[in-house]
Amino acid sequence: MTALPEQLDNDAARALTLELGLSDREYDVIVDNLGRPPRRTEIALFVGMWSEHCSYKSSLHWLEELPRDAERILAGPGAHAGVVDVGDGWAVAFKIESHNHPSAVEPYQGAATGVGGILRDIVAQGARPCAVMDSLCFGEPDEAQTQHIRDGVVAGIAGYGNAYGVPNVGGRTIFDRRYSGNPLVNALAAGFIRHDELRTASASGLGNHVLYVGAPTGRDGILGAAFASEELGDDSTQDRPHVQVGDPFGGKKLMEACLSFGPQDGMIACQDMGACGLTCAATEMAAAGGVGIEIDLADIPKRESGMTPQEVLLSESQERFLFVVADGREQAAVQHFRSWGVRAALCGKVVDGDRVVIRDEGVTFVDLPAALVADGAPPADWPLCEKTNEDDEQEAVSALLFSRPQDLGVVLLRLLAQPSLKSAEEITSRYDQTVGNRTVAGPGQSEAAILRLPDSRRGFALSIATGGMLCAADPSLGAQAAVSQVMRDLACSGAELVAITDGLNMSSPTDPQENRKLRDVILGIKIALEGLDIPVTGGNVSLYNESRLGHIPPTPMIGGLGLVDDVSKVPSVGFTPGQRVFLLGTPSDRPCAGAFARSVGGVAEAGVPAVDFDAEKRLAALLVELCRRDLLVTAKDGGQGGLGVALAKLCLRGHQDVDSAAGYGASPSGCGVQITLPDSIATGRLDWRLFGEWPATAWISASSSAVLEINAMAKQHR
Repeated sequence: MTALPEQLDNDAARALTLELGLSDREYDVIVDNLGRPPRRTEIALFVGMWSEHCSYKSSLHWLEELPRDAERILAGPGAHAGVVDVGDGWAVAFKIESHNHPSAVEPYQGAATGVGGILRDIVAQGARPCAVMDSLCFGEPDEAQTQHIRDGVVAGIAGYGNAYGVPNVGGRTIFDRRYSGNPLVNALAAGFIRHDELRTASASGLGNHVLYVGAPTGRDGILGAAFASEELGDDSTQDRPHVQVGDPFGGKKLMEACLSFGPQDGMIACQDMGACGLTCAATEMAAAGGVGIEIDLADIPKRESGMTPQEVLLSESQERFLFVVADGREQAAVQHFRSWGVRAALCGKVVDGDRVVIRDEGVTFVDLPAALVADGAPPADWPLCEKTNEDDEQEAVSALLFSRPQDLGVVLLRLLAQPSLKSAEEITSRYDQTVGNRTVAGPGQSEAAILRLPDSRRGFALSIATGGMLCAADPSLGAQAAVSQVMRDLACSGAELVAITDGLNMSSPTDPQENRKLRDVILGIKIALEGLDIPVTGGNVSLYNESRLGHIPPTPMIGGLGLVDDVSKVPSVGFTPGQRVFLLGTPSDRPCAGAFARSVGGVAEAGVPAVDFDAEKRLAALLVELCRRDLLVTAKDGGQGGLGVALAKLCLRGHQDVDSAAGYGASPSGCGVQITLPDSIATGRLDWRLFGEWPATAWISASSSAVLEINAMAKQHR
């Protein structure tokens, strides 16, 4: 096959750039900075690195307004993963990522490599992965395509994470017809690290060596980042070549080899090869360090013959890292990795200047300013409408929402039968939740996952909230509700929320209405973080989530990290006979968007309650203090389906035998509860008080001997 010419005239270069997905404006920025038309391979690099998935060009200007500074934050947005000080010299790295489009066309590998990618982000930070959570949105559960995607995704998550040696400690699963054409697969990973072991991705030191580590490069996943920034269509199954193939056992060996290689061995910097592969790693490391990097593609290990420079540079083959190693230590570094059975090859050097130069057999294919490729995408300036469709729909809410149901028991049973509200055990039972021996409480055992820190009674908690249903009614208020939901989940487990990571799953920003929703979701997160005094440590934005069936609801997924003083005092989520039950907070009797609104009116646009952040902070502080004093037996906040569904689940997960509640290993057998509501709540629309998804509310239970102390503490936190 005759090789295509690298040098193009201006018209040919512009035509190719537009054909591959960039705009006239973006091409002009490239030419203005280079002073020449880009080469053919250089165009492909810009297409990948300036895609939405890598550049955040449609959202970065809003994301930069989110609060990110706090005393405990050791690494924030822009790092491999956020890192939070959790005390005693320990820190936790955590981050959320999406793999939506790959999972739509190849569910198993799409989900598996999504988990693999987020685990490598944790390893690149120098942390040892210890937990994975997931947040999943599928279409109608009785559809054959939904079942195919769900089964493949769940198998892929389990098949990679558990084989890698990391437990899946919980998450959320939503079923809604609006995700039928475009499922959402978001994975959160966390790992622990000593403060003095944090790593950097900033290349430095002229003459230092660039070391390729991990699996050989193949043709899988080429331009996967650009594929993630496209809309799904009827022919999306033909996009399978954009999906990577993972090897969890190879990933496990690579993790151990990378974590045992540090500054004492000559390590200067490292970065995993994720989206855009070698291109992203080389340009971002050079840009971060303000240096140049030269790479010879002839030295890159390949598993296929005849690969072009473009294919090698943009391959997203899994289980690969790029290191910068001190001059004189490079051969020992190669031997270190080979001793672990991991491939390693010297492929370049750190040089003077600010450019990344890529050669193959003496021919230069790339000669570009690193910062231009890594950070130079011009911000997108899409139209922004003044009003979304939902604004109009809220003015014509179905009258059914205001009809009082005759039998609230029937309503409760109908809600409990909804696929999104049913027990997640069918899914979570496919995961290993205890591998690694740090899981204190996993799915169904606490409102948040709890993990123990090494050699300590202290621990940390993780939770995910999915805001799609409420954000469909009001993107800003729905996002605020999702952040406050995470705070309550953690507080019900005795954990103080200290930071979040976010995964924003949205539709096309080129649509003015969808762009408004994107802006409003980020604004809602900002309002919530400022109101709760919490920072964001980074995250992910996934756009163009739509198909021939339409736009998905704006769906922020909020991952929260909390601190637990004593993991032995974590409340359960199941009643036992003889406990005294308390309702904290006051639910309203107004219509509220959510599961109940959809069940009685067929719409979600019933209004989203504004979050009272002071009330949320008081409730969280009370719950955490009650747990510290070991006064609570159970705690559960009102989430999807409201307080009524939460109360039913506390009963369903309850224990008839009081002694059986002593350990998390006991199987729930169910028990009943008798509730007498105060007059202030029993009046008005009890259906909305019980099933509306109101913030700042929770059920708790305790022994009779703790009643007076709990009442006294509750008065102090009003």
